[in-house]
Amino acid sequence: MKPATASYKPALRWNGLTRYYDRLMALTMQEEHVRTLLLEPIQDSKPRYILDVGCGTGTQAMLLHRQFPRASVFGLDGDETILAIAQQKQAVIGWPLTLDRGLSTAMPYPQDSMDIITCSLLLHHLSDADKRQSILEMHRVLSPGGVLMLADWGKPANDFMRLLFYGLQFFDGFDTTRANVAGLLPNMLYNGGFRQITQTSQVNTLFGTLALHYAVKPA
Repeated sequence: MKPATASYKPALRWNGLTRYYDRLMALTMQEEHVRTLLLEPIQDSKPRYILDVGCGTGTQAMLLHRQFPRASVFGLDGDETILAIAQQKQAVIGWPLTLDRGLSTAMPYPQDSMDIITCSLLLHHLSDADKRQSILEMHRVLSPGGVLMLADWGKPANDFMRLLFYGLQFFDGFDTTRANVAGLLPNMLYNGGFRQITQTSQVNTLFGTLALHYAVKPA
């Protein structure tokens, strides 16, 4: 089976590198720290349905289940290779997650069906048009008053972080990362219907500055 679209980019650009994704994240991205910071603003929430968009190997979906054991947790990704890794991890742990294959630009979930959506390191893989469409889809799927927690590359915190980010742009592409480095994701969220948009934290990594955002679909 081929990826859902010919322009789809695997998490590490080439399929052969997918098996190393978890190891690379742990070594270079302060992964546990970033995920803790991302979920901290919603720790007192009591959601019924949660969706992790671009769930990759399922690490964040599993963390969401652990933090919200009474919620139904869904993970969505367009890459069948990385989803297979997530399914293997799920089988070992035995937690009741629903892992679906699909694209962020056309998500297979009803309108107003999720209370919380998380999305980490997905949007910088997408064209600006697909970024905007993915944000519209997340807004559509969230219930009124629902929250989006977004982690992705943002405006570099300093010149050194900008220099490091050039390396990632060579790897992932300048076209898809241009809006990130310009700090335009909050504007895209606003234009997509979100409000109360707040940068909750930023983390400097070996590849640049990660920006963490909280946004709400108005009730």
